[in-house]
Amino acid sequence: MKVDQNDLIIDDKVEKIFEDINLDEEIKVLKKNRFEKFFYFFKREGNNLREFMGKSPLISYSLKRILYAFITLYIAISIIFIMLSVVTTDSAYLSDVNLEKLNIEFGSEQYYRLLDNKKKLYGAYGSVFQQLFIYLRNITPFIPKEIIKDPKIVGTEVVGEKSTVWFYLGAFMNKATGGVPGTPVLDAFKKSIPTSFAVGSIAVVLSYLFGVPLGILAAKHKDKTTDSAINGTSLIITAIPALVLISLLYKMSIYVFGANGTYEGSNFETKIWPVIGVMLLIMPFIVVNTRRYVVDEMTSDYTKFAISKGLSSRYVFYVHIFRNASIRLVKTLPEVFIITLFGSSILVERHWSIDGMSKFILNGVSNKDTYVVLGYIYISAAAGVFSSLLGDLFLAIMDPRIKLTK
Repeated sequence: MKVDQNDLIIDDKVEKIFEDINLDEEIKVLKKNRFEKFFYFFKREGNNLREFMGKSPLISYSLKRILYAFITLYIAISIIFIMLSVVTTDSAYLSDVNLEKLNIEFGSEQYYRLLDNKKKLYGAYGSVFQQLFIYLRNITPFIPKEIIKDPKIVGTEVVGEKSTVWFYLGAFMNKATGGVPGTPVLDAFKKSIPTSFAVGSIAVVLSYLFGVPLGILAAKHKDKTTDSAINGTSLIITAIPALVLISLLYKMSIYVFGANGTYEGSNFETKIWPVIGVMLLIMPFIVVNTRRYVVDEMTSDYTKFAISKGLSSRYVFYVHIFRNASIRLVKTLPEVFIITLFGSSILVERHWSIDGMSKFILNGVSNKDTYVVLGYIYISAAAGVFSSLLGDLFLAIMDPRIKLTK
C-alpha cells in the first residue's frame, strides 16, 4: 500500500495542533493553580493582618490615622502645587543666572536649552501633571531619587555631583529666599528648625506652667472677680491682632526696657522677649481651655456624687477633677507645640530677626519660590499629623474610658 506523502504531512500538522492544544491546557491549569496559590496566600496573610490589628488596637488606629492623613496631605499638596505652577514664570527658574555674563540672548536657542536644563534640575519639566508626579515621588520616602548637589552652569548645561537621596523636598530657586539656588531645601530646614524649636519649646513649657494654674484659679472662682479678671484678660489678648500685639511688644522691649532689636548675639534680657511674645499668642488659649475643662469636670455628676458622700472638696478636686481635666490638657500639648513651631512663632522670628523657619515661608511666598513654600507646608502638615496622632494616643493611654476597639 502506497502512502501519500501529503497525507503524512497533514497527519503531522494535525498531531502538532493537538499537542499545542494539550500544551495550552496544561499551561492554563498551571496558571490557575498558581493563581489559586497566590489568592490563598493573600487571603491567609490578610486574615492574619486583620487578626493582628484586632489584637493591637493602638497600632491599627495609628496606621489608619496616618494613612488617611497623608492621603489628605497629598491631595492638598497637589492642589497647591498646580496653583503655584500656574503663577511661576520661566524667569523664576533663571533668577540666579546672569545671561549677559554667559553671553546668552533672551529668546535664543541657547536660552531655551539652558531653561530646559534648569527645569530638569528642579524637576519641573513636562506638563503640569508630569511635574506633579515627579514632586510627589520626590516627597515620598523609601523611593531613591538622584539629584545634583551644588549645581554649576557650564555654557547651557547644569553640572554637579550626583547623589542618591530617599527624601527630597526640592531646591531653592531664588537667593532672596534664604538659600543658595539649586541647593536642597531640606538642608536649609535642618539648620533652622533647631532655632525655632529652642524658642518655641521654651515658650510652650512656660505657657503651660503659668497658663494651667491661672485656668484652675479662674475655674475655682467661677463667676467671681478673679475669674472675670483672668478670663477677661485672656480674651482681650486674643482679640488683639497678632501683628499689632507683637509689634507693640517689640517696640516696648527696645524703647522701655532697653533690649536689643535682634536675637542673635544678644544677652538674656533680649532673648526672653521673643519667648514672651510667643507666650502671649498661645497662653490665652491654654488658660481658657484649662478653665473650661476644669469647669466641665466640676459640674459633672460624679463630682456631685463624690461631694454628697462626704469627701472633702480638696480631695475631690485634686484626685478626680484635676486628674480628668489634665488628661484633656495633655492631649493638646503636641498640637500646641507644632502650631507654635510653624505658626505662632512666624511674627516673633520676623521682628527679632531670628534665624528660624519663618523666613522661608515669608520669603518663599514673596519671591514665588515654589519648592520652599511646598516644603514648608509639607513639613508643617506632616508634623501636625503626627502631633494630632500623638495627642490621641496620649488620651487613649491615660484615660481608661477611651477604647480604640469596636
